[in-house]
Amino acid sequence: MSVFSPRDFKAWVIEEATTGTAPTLTSGLYQLDVDSVAFPTINVNQVMNVRTQTGRVLHANDFFQDNDMRTVEVSLSGTFHKDGGHVMLMQSVAGNDLTPDSVADVAIASGATAKVGKYGTSEGNKTFTLVLASPDTTDGYNLVLTGCLCTNFVLNADMGTDGGQYKFSATIVTGRVPDFANTVTEAGTAYDANHIDMSGIDVSAVKIGSKTAPVLSSFSLTIDSPAVFTGVDEGNGYACFGRGEEIAVTSSSTVKYDSTTRALISEFDTQSTHDAADAFIIPQTTATKASITMTSGILTNVALNEGDIMMMDVEHKGVDIGSGNVLLIDLA
Repeated sequence: MSVFSPRDFKAWVIEEATTGTAPTLTSGLYQLDVDSVAFPTINVNQVMNVRTQTGRVLHANDFFQDNDMRTVEVSLSGTFHKDGGHVMLMQSVAGNDLTPDSVADVAIASGATAKVGKYGTSEGNKTFTLVLASPDTTDGYNLVLTGCLCTNFVLNADMGTDGGQYKFSATIVTGRVPDFANTVTEAGTAYDANHIDMSGIDVSAVKIGSKTAPVLSSFSLTIDSPAVFTGVDEGNGYACFGRGEEIAVTSSSTVKYDSTTRALISEFDTQSTHDAADAFIIPQTTATKASITMTSGILTNVALNEGDIMMMDVEHKGVDIGSGNVLLIDLA
């Protein structure tokens, strides 16, 4: 009998050709570099109310459980890599086509809409399968979630954590009934060794609130696009998938408080319109290493951050000005 370490488990993703249907899992998967494999929130529907059958203790005949009309959710976090698996999560939440076999830029354009559809339809680029793989399938099972959408993705880095490596966290949701007893030996492409870190940032071109070259300590970028599900599909879960009313793009950064940044407090207090120039720009010297451009945004918070050095926290929300991109992450 095996004794597993949590580090033995792996997380894989693969694009679906038919929405809500797992492709062959013995090849073609992309591994995610996760800190650890989190267990999904199963969310089964249980009815356990005391009825009028007999007495004040729940009667066995009154118990009911349903695992169709529910969502299953899992949150993952780890180190970001510019490869098919990690980028596919960003593409999903941003409403882009899924292209794991050929890494492409992630963009939220003016007038952006979301990917929606019906499960069981032969159309790629919309949903993916997540495999939380056991070290072996003799003493453990793979947990397979089909019909997945990424609903929240955070890209962040801190100069004081792991050498400033770019990190990610992602929330993945499905409206399909999962397979929690899968025994397939999964295989695919492991995440690459090319890390992205803050030492590659072109510091002279950083813009926070249109302030050029502030001393940057940390940043995070969040894309949020909730999923909604409806309809019944004969024991398979929900029939259709959609998105909430908003794709929200927000950023936060911690910069040194000095003559470059001091005006941001007053500008936040008195702002009457959006910053249409350089709200949040984090470029890499090699542009395709996840350079971030969010030109237009509204200041949502500015505050002093008291530490060994006086810093400043600056937060923005991206806005659509009717043209161009709300957000561009340069990857190709």
